[in-house]
Amino acid sequence: MQGVPRGLVALLLTSFAAVSCGSSPGDRAAGSSVVGVPPGTSTAAATRTGAPSSFPLTVTDGSGRSVTVESVDRIIPLDGDLAEIVFALGLGERVVATDLSATYPPEADALPQIGYQRALSAEPVLAFEPTVLLATPSAGPAEVVDQLRGAVPLVLIDAPTTLAGPAAKIRAVAAALGVPERGEEVARGVERDIASALATLPAGGRPPVVAALYLRGERVQQVFGPGSTIHAVLHAVGAVDIGEQLGVEDNQPITAEAMADARPEVLIVTSSGLDSVGGLDGLLSLPAFSHTPVAASRRVLVFEDQYLYGFGPRTGRLVAELVAGLYGDEATAVAPAAP
Repeated sequence: MQGVPRGLVALLLTSFAAVSCGSSPGDRAAGSSVVGVPPGTSTAAATRTGAPSSFPLTVTDGSGRSVTVESVDRIIPLDGDLAEIVFALGLGERVVATDLSATYPPEADALPQIGYQRALSAEPVLAFEPTVLLATPSAGPAEVVDQLRGAVPLVLIDAPTTLAGPAAKIRAVAAALGVPERGEEVARGVERDIASALATLPAGGRPPVVAALYLRGERVQQVFGPGSTIHAVLHAVGAVDIGEQLGVEDNQPITAEAMADARPEVLIVTSSGLDSVGGLDGLLSLPAFSHTPVAASRRVLVFEDQYLYGFGPRTGRLVAELVAGLYGDEATAVAPAAP
């Protein structure tokens, strides 16, 4: 669930304020690595400058497949958060196209687009003559992914839906592209940012009751729960996730009755989702929310799509801003490191 303006829109529409906040491949000696695994897995050597290690490079991807990457000269990430990771690794100049969900950094947003990750066609992707494709399990349809896999090395990047996920994805992408040492630097920075953000949590107090939503007009209203990345964040910051209370797995449609019974105090939405229902007033007038505490408090946290659901290099910043938005003056003033 990742897409729209660049970076954080991050507005707190409520009675209190939110915080806004290469070189060419080397010798063609074979190497090997493992991706899509927990942090700490060893990877092939690379220079600290971000230059890729020797190619061809054979990796085992998140699906368990062995993939041989011959070159990273023409990269296409089939997912916005993977594109953001590639740029964070210093290989942005090698990205030749992205999917519609890639909205950050601006350089990724400005590249030609090959469609949406969940509704891909092989022809637009192959037209850019990629040397390697990066995908998440969300990529589809399956027959198109198989077609792409038969034409170009395709590395599936998997990651846990816990706060270990962002660093695990970064390490996996870095291993697949031959820059594991640079990936370790970026991953450890994200881990530090997350730890710093969690250190701002207030001690004690009643946890806020929160609903994280996926909105696409008045007819598509879903709530996230366990199995989603935003649930991992809400759990980590001590919030009560309504999705978990309702027995939601990943994300599911909601009914007005269920939401009224759950009585959310804070809503978390994306900027594009909020626009699709006519803004804040339109959202709070929907039957699912018009009779809940949030309709009176107007406590709605709004973030750009990829920033909120991408689970990428900026996750530490997101956690810090959610702590500030959910707990207000109770949160300790400890800022995460700059990206």
